[in-house]
Amino acid sequence: MRRRWLLFAAATALAVAAVAGTASAAQRGTAATPKPASAAEWKKLIAKAKSEGSVTIYSVQNPAGLQDLANAFKSKYGISVTVNRNVDSVLLSQINAEEGTKKATADLWVPSQKRLVVGAVQNGWVSDAIGPNFFAKRFDRKTWMISKSFIVGTAVLGMTWNTQAISGQINSVADFTSARFKGKIGVPDPRVSTSFMDWYLWAEAKYGKSILQKLAAQNPKIYPSVLPMTQAVASGELAGAPCASGTAVDLKGQGAPIAYKTLSDNWNAPYYGLILKQAPHPAAAQLLADFLISPEGNKFADHGFGAVYPNVEGTYYAKPRIVKLNDFTPAKVKAFNDQWVSLFVH
Repeated sequence: MRRRWLLFAAATALAVAAVAGTASAAQRGTAATPKPASAAEWKKLIAKAKSEGSVTIYSVQNPAGLQDLANAFKSKYGISVTVNRNVDSVLLSQINAEEGTKKATADLWVPSQKRLVVGAVQNGWVSDAIGPNFFAKRFDRKTWMISKSFIVGTAVLGMTWNTQAISGQINSVADFTSARFKGKIGVPDPRVSTSFMDWYLWAEAKYGKSILQKLAAQNPKIYPSVLPMTQAVASGELAGAPCASGTAVDLKGQGAPIAYKTLSDNWNAPYYGLILKQAPHPAAAQLLADFLISPEGNKFADHGFGAVYPNVEGTYYAKPRIVKLNDFTPAKVKAFNDQWVSLFVH
């Protein structure tokens, strides 16, 4: 019972810190830029990382891209990468447990919710990134750094439809409210992540407050992640999805009857990288983080999604959409989810 209470307390502490006042260091941006490792220091760090031999990343990113990243990293450095891919809510519970018991497995954590980043930084769980790619001219720290965290890419979620079920072009989210999509679309569950809540807020701002009611009236299937939802469109289980993964492009290349489209003002959600202070493999964690935000790392991890740099093969590029934490207080999240459940869950 004591241990359960401690873990609950850790989770509560993170949640409280994450929605604390707007004057927090994580929301202002870092006050003092950390110094990069010197060439000699970085050389020693690489040697130490190789001696550690392995590194573990917890991430919400595309599992196929993460595995490609792991393979490329091992090929380059000889260091094995263990990937724990799951949704934010699951990874948060695992990180909280590890921090609460001081028995760490994760070296890097990549969530998609800014409040988790702010909470982790305020709780003192995060180390500064000191690799050379974080200080290269091509890496815009003002855009891609949030205090000690770093944006490793973005979930650019466009629209997808099955071309055997739907003829012609789809040009907006509103098109999915037409009769031909009745009972045949998928939508994301905002209770899984506030990133999905933000997508719905973006849709309301762009298409009007009634867009939620119109989508709900389609009797959609609800998904915890866009990856299986996109796969369901490719297989014909769904006719379309207004919020889908860029993996649709790969599925099309493999012969699936699927189309994918993004808008000029398309919604996106940043993926935030965190080097954990209690990482069991601290040198390998620094090295993997540096590789992750390099153009080479982006090519693998962000394939079909948004990269940190323009013109990275197989990726999109979009300036990250940074949410205001005051829009995602516990009370506002509960109110939105209650409204969403009343519309979508029957």
